Amino acid sequence: MKTPKDKYMNDPEYHHFVSMIEQMIEQARFTPSELREMCMLACINYEMRHVREHAIDPRVNEAFKVLDDFVSKPRRGRR
Repeated sequence: MKTPKDKYMNDPEYHHFVSMIEQMIEQARFTPSELREMCMLACINYEMRHVREHAIDPRVNEAFKVLDDFVSKPRRGRR
């Protein structure tokens, strides 16, 4: 797998996008934290628009219930 630096050096679109982000930081239009937030929000928005239908196997669902009950139940004699 290529590193971000490799992609920056070899992929023109990747390079362009990184350069645009750098310019926004340089111009004090956004902070690095705001840019991270925007990227995460864009990913979340995309995922929300492209919901995939997956049925959860009832056995897996039951296993999650057992685990949830186990960690939620108060224990006696626990130190």
